[in-house]
Amino acid sequence: KLRRMVIFLKIELYAYCLMTKILSLLVLFLFLSSCSINPVTGNPDFVLISEEQEISLGRNVAKQVLQQERKYEDESLQRYIQELGDDLTKRSHRPNLIYRFIVLDNPAVNAFALPGGHIFIYRGLLAHFNSEEELAAVLAHEIGHVTARHSVRQYSQSQATQILTTIIGQEYGSTAADLSYLMGGALISGYGRDMELEADGLAVQYSSISGYSGNGMMNALRVLKAQEEYSVEVSKRRGVSTQTYHGVFATHPENDKRLKEVVKQNEIFTNEASKEDRLFSFLNGLVYGDSSREGVRRGNNFYHADLGIFLSAPRKWEMINNKNNLLFISPNGKAQVKVSMDDQSRVETPKQYLQRITNQKIQNGKTISSSGYEGYSATVKFRGKDALVAVIFRKKEIFLFTSRSEDLQISNFVNEFNSIISSFRDLKRNELKLAESLKIKIYKVKKGDTYSSLSDKSPISYDPESKLRLLNGDYPDGKLLPGRLIK
Repeated sequence: KLRRMVIFLKIELYAYCLMTKILSLLVLFLFLSSCSINPVTGNPDFVLISEEQEISLGRNVAKQVLQQERKYEDESLQRYIQELGDDLTKRSHRPNLIYRFIVLDNPAVNAFALPGGHIFIYRGLLAHFNSEEELAAVLAHEIGHVTARHSVRQYSQSQATQILTTIIGQEYGSTAADLSYLMGGALISGYGRDMELEADGLAVQYSSISGYSGNGMMNALRVLKAQEEYSVEVSKRRGVSTQTYHGVFATHPENDKRLKEVVKQNEIFTNEASKEDRLFSFLNGLVYGDSSREGVRRGNNFYHADLGIFLSAPRKWEMINNKNNLLFISPNGKAQVKVSMDDQSRVETPKQYLQRITNQKIQNGKTISSSGYEGYSATVKFRGKDALVAVIFRKKEIFLFTSRSEDLQISNFVNEFNSIISSFRDLKRNELKLAESLKIKIYKVKKGDTYSSLSDKSPISYDPESKLRLLNGDYPDGKLLPGRLIK
């Protein structure tokens, strides 16, 4: 009986200590919430980090971004974006912060803001704007996420839940690594409908006070909507999922009544555009699509100057040029061939390399040769299905070819697989020009020009007409008028 009483006393004491910790944390949360006023609304915010911590967090994540992404090498364009952003932030609710606007050398249609004032815009998104007020609206939208502390609020809610669920045996606190991890998740998942709408309303305010037309936000959304529609079409063709800027139309489509209400509420700020539109002068010469650093697609051919290699896709197959590999995709995405590269680190034959990396018995193996380079191809099991693999040794580089097919037997595209491998060769001197990045050219429409006739002369790979329309805000069926400046 005495032993049971001791056990009960220990349990009661443990429960008391646990409740005390929880109540202390709740008091701390309420204290922080009551002491933190949202700069935009003037209402109390539930945030668990100070402004100094917010700035430090943003700075640390920005360093990680720039380790993974290259800054676009055009100082005049970078200065233009920074000056445009600086003008907008002066009109914001947090003009005390130092904002940094950086263009990334990435063809994706994307932009994002980090807490504390780091804002990144991809050149792929930049290329699709047709007026400075559209660009200003998107920059102002990202500024709105910073001024309303959306990422900090999301982080605080996540952190509060995590602290309460892991409180037993732990002291209150979090490492910088935890912060970066949670913040990364918030950026990927997006901010949700209410926060995106709030950022849109702030974008209308900031850009209009800065002298731009109040239509900039709606026009920018039309650009993004057209891009999303095209992405859905391409994704169906490739058999992959669609990714869009902030998942923007999952949260607030252009015809959303709430979005229109937000814009209407901010009509007090709207102006007729009073600024000189300088955008096209900075877009002229902007790299479009593939960067020469990652190799360039032209038609069904792939040219990589730095690696000095050439590859070609089978008829009707498409190539996707990713940062670390090149994908060949069959019509409807039924089959894929991935080409990746590795450095040779062991003295071994191509067959021994394949056996080592696949770690299984290979079948139907045979020695191959492409442009004089030694290689080996075979069949292996992947997720219970046969898959074709091949490797080519070139100097001290290894090029690995791996296949994948969801619905088809491997034998149905063995000829295409072999044709991709046999196309592999050294880049010729007279092909170096073809390995240079495509660049945007500002062009004055002539009488008789149509998107169809212009796309016939375009070096853009895959859907050149659709892509020219997207670049100029005319997707899917806009018309060209003589005298108009287009990209």
